[in-house]
Amino acid sequence: MAAASIAASALLAGLLTSHVQRAREWAHGGDDLTVDVQVRLANPQTFGAVAVQLGVPFGASTHNPAVQQFVVVRVQWSGNPRQSDSLQLLVLDGRLTPPRPLAADAGWNSAGKTGSLWSTAYESLAEHYDWLAGVAAANYTDTAGRSRLPAAAVHAGTGHAGTVTGWYWQWGDDPIDFSDPHEVIVALVDVDDAGEIRWARRISG
Repeated sequence: MAAASIAASALLAGLLTSHVQRAREWAHGGDDLTVDVQVRLANPQTFGAVAVQLGVPFGASTHNPAVQQFVVVRVQWSGNPRQSDSLQLLVLDGRLTPPRPLAADAGWNSAGKTGSLWSTAYESLAEHYDWLAGVAAANYTDTAGRSRLPAAAVHAGTGHAGTVTGWYWQWGDDPIDFSDPHEVIVALVDVDDAGEIRWARRISG
């Protein structure tokens, strides 16, 4: 009986320690990163030149031809302690409360061309960060259960350091163009090998 009690106490202590460590990771998981962020606005005529200025090889920046304004973001980071995890780049409309994610078109990272992605795992972001409440699918799900939320993340890469350029656009009916890059919020999200979100960090806006 005593052995069982000790084992139960040890299990409870382990669970409590794990919970505390996880809460700390949600709050401070990206604090060790050093980042440099550049944000530019572009229209269909200037998009190619802006993409090249932000590190995309000439001719590699294909984009949605129906879009009238793009938000092009370049992020350099170093100091990532979880080097096997994947970093994802999110861009949000900071003019709204809560900020709403933009649609990710495509991107270019240290390994080459990369695309957009999204998964139900991102729902956990809304539970842990007030400024990411806008990523919750419930905000965009109709009465039939259909979600209008687009793929909103660009794969930034893995490793201790890296660079990514992603381009985004506003979705929905009659979007109002951004007039200043400072109206945009940029975030990095850490996703582990199992697809679980570890943390998010607001790096601009």
